[in-house]
Amino acid sequence: MYKVLIPEDIAQSGKDYLTQRGYHLKVGVPTDIESLRREVADADALIVRNTRYPKEVLEAGKRLKVVARHGTGVDNIDVEAAEAMGIWVVNGPIANINAVAEHTVGMMMALSCHILRCDERTRAGDWSYRLKMQRRELRGQVLGLVGFGRIGSMVAVKAAGLGMNVIAYDLRRPDSLPPNTEIVDSIELVIKDADYVSVHLPSTADTRGMFNYGFFSRMKPTACFINCARGDLYVEADLVRALKEGLIAGAALDVYAAEPPGDTELLKMEQVVLSQHNAGLSQESTANMSLCAAMGVDEVLSGMRPKWPVNNPSR
Repeated sequence: MYKVLIPEDIAQSGKDYLTQRGYHLKVGVPTDIESLRREVADADALIVRNTRYPKEVLEAGKRLKVVARHGTGVDNIDVEAAEAMGIWVVNGPIANINAVAEHTVGMMMALSCHILRCDERTRAGDWSYRLKMQRRELRGQVLGLVGFGRIGSMVAVKAAGLGMNVIAYDLRRPDSLPPNTEIVDSIELVIKDADYVSVHLPSTADTRGMFNYGFFSRMKPTACFINCARGDLYVEADLVRALKEGLIAGAALDVYAAEPPGDTELLKMEQVVLSQHNAGLSQESTANMSLCAAMGVDEVLSGMRPKWPVNNPSR
């Protein structure tokens, strides 16, 4: 019987999928390095969430054949080390795309409609804010997408439904485009024309810190920055500076360099909308992520090539 280690619990859908196929599960263990090294020693598979899994943890898994990411991003897993050890890394790239896309559009609407400020002033008994707010409708405005993969393209579909015009920058060219959507050859065209810039990129050596003071300074002063992707893509101090100097009008953030974000100035800025790295979390997506991870585990341990591989240890 294969053993599947799940240090951080997952939804019942994935656990049921595995137990029905005869796997033994161990769910919920301490996530410090030494505890993980001890627990993974006799595991055949590992399903991971947010804890980091460096080489020293993976090499302790002498029977380990597959690491399945609950979700999409694998920047918390040493993928190269896993491949060198013959361990598959798999993920679920379609599991939460709708949830993230909906959250992204929700963030944009919260900025556009001044929802947080209206809520705050209404609770404080200030009924005059309704006449002071400077609201612009989303219809007819330009959404600039940096990254046009599964999530970015889903955001474009939803934004087009709101009557927005979408420009997207991506190194890959899609086979088809949603309505009102154009792919541009330069990120500068996104910066120049977008009323909202939304980021949909993975965390890589090329993208970390990509959204810095220089980037924000080239945006329209009426534009807003949205990041529901990865916290290390933007430089927090540069974003704070850009907001203070009025280089951009606002921001909406679901992710941070450190999580929870601690005592950041972003918490005190009323032109900023913040959430808790929960863009991809819905009842539906949580069940999907759990099931996709379980399916990846079963595929590898059954001797099949996984449907959503991140690496290729078989070559």
